[in-house]
Amino acid sequence: MYYAAYAARPTDAAVFSFRLRHAREERGMSQTALAAGICSASAVSRWESGRSVPTGAVIARLADRLGLPTEVLTHRDFDSRLLAVGEGFGDLVAAAFGADRIPGEDSPMARWISRARRVADQADPWSTGPGPRPVVDDLAVDPLTASSPVSLEAVELLDAMVRVRDSPSRAAVDTLTDTLTWTAQAPAVIRQAALDTAVAVLVSAEMPVAARDSVTRVTPPGITTTTAVLLTWDGSSADGLPPVVTARSARDVAFSVLARVRDTAAEVRRPVVAAVVASCPDDGLVRQWAERTRGTPG
Repeated sequence: MYYAAYAARPTDAAVFSFRLRHAREERGMSQTALAAGICSASAVSRWESGRSVPTGAVIARLADRLGLPTEVLTHRDFDSRLLAVGEGFGDLVAAAFGADRIPGEDSPMARWISRARRVADQADPWSTGPGPRPVVDDLAVDPLTASSPVSLEAVELLDAMVRVRDSPSRAAVDTLTDTLTWTAQAPAVIRQAALDTAVAVLVSAEMPVAARDSVTRVTPPGITTTTAVLLTWDGSSADGLPPVVTARSARDVAFSVLARVRDTAAEVRRPVVAAVVASCPDDGLVRQWAERTRGTPG
């Protein structure tokens, strides 16, 4: 993929491939258009896959065509204080996604986290409001993103989630699942949301076997209540599924209630379903499953 292997810090190839791809796609350019008169399209593909890095002269020409300073692609020559962040920033990212308030809210790191959290909130295909594509593209070229494995993997995963929101196709979900298999250092909250998204899109498309296969491929230590309910909605056994995590979101609570009342009498079920929808007014997935529950015979 675009990540390339690295230990403590991202490699130059990983950083360059990540930024080149995002800069090109943000401008709506094909690999052929970017390469014209500079190199071959296959060379651009090779660089975007992280297999190699072009010479400085070629990077300068690519940056010029993209309308960017060269250092945006190379991550060199930005604020030297950011270079010292290293794993400390990764720790902060991991901690902040489990906190209500971001420490040091006026710092570059806090602003990065705030934007990442906004993308995580808006990447859901069933969320309301504007799509987060511009924000995730900005994060892709932010110097802090390349400063730690945690932040780089977080943005790769957020990008894959936004692609599903933009086009909730089987191919996009497969890419999201693939990304989940190698972004183990991304914050757990993002990973859980990404797996929820993959499972929900597939189950909504009447592909429960594919949804369960996504969980098998990712092998998470635990799944949310939402994912557990979706995977067993058709009567399938929960045997073989990872344990359900104890922390629950408003969506998790809603799905838990819907699962409990789906087989009750209509006069009992329908008022409860209406209350569930009212409790999550902006959650399109809850609304979709509430409609299924409301229409259950009984």
